[in-house]
Amino acid sequence: MKNVLWVSRHEMTAPQRADLNRIMGGAFRLIPWTDTVHDVAELEPALRAADAVAAVLPPNLLSRLLELADGKPVLRAASRREPTGRFCTLPDGRREPEFAFVHSYWEQILRVDIQTRRL
Repeated sequence: MKNVLWVSRHEMTAPQRADLNRIMGGAFRLIPWTDTVHDVAELEPALRAADAVAAVLPPNLLSRLLELADGKPVLRAASRREPTGRFCTLPDGRREPEFAFVHSYWEQILRVDIQTRRL
């Protein structure tokens, strides 16, 4: 059975798990990391025990994670927004439509290349 490190403050949804099961070629063991990641180096021990990593991280941390993963697949979930038919009331009293994030697919991150300049 393969191990997948799940780096997110949220639980993996049932549709995400089912799709990841397909990608991993069968049942897998999920290793959750729910703490906020400030430095990807903190993930190293858990990453060593994993066959793949699925992560919800900003681009700068994903870039470093790709380096530390050393060839292990780094995955992220892609979602779409679907209206729920309900409305939310904002603190100022305005109402707006509510949307749910629905799993679409997993994608493997192959490269992260972002250049920035502080303004």
